[in-house]
Amino acid sequence: MASEQIKQRIEDLAKRYKTVNQKKAESEGQLKAKRKELQDLVTQIKAMGIDPKDLKKERDRLETELLELLTTFERELGEVEAAFEAFEKK
Repeated sequence: MASEQIKQRIEDLAKRYKTVNQKKAESEGQLKAKRKELQDLVTQIKAMGIDPKDLKKERDRLETELLELLTTFERELGEVEAAFEAFEKK
């Protein structure tokens, strides 16, 4: 292999190495930012009195509560509508 080819190969490898290191630094920065976001979310969840490990259970509990409230509202709304219909017929 000629010395010029070796020199070119070294330059190409150096460029590739530099590119990889830049991407690594960018990835590390993004990872650090995502970890910070995650920690902030955990802090917010804990501040609401919820254990982050119980999020699915809490979501299910809240969904059940919401469905019960919707059912109650729907029933009561039907009663009010029926009362208005009876009133309007008089």
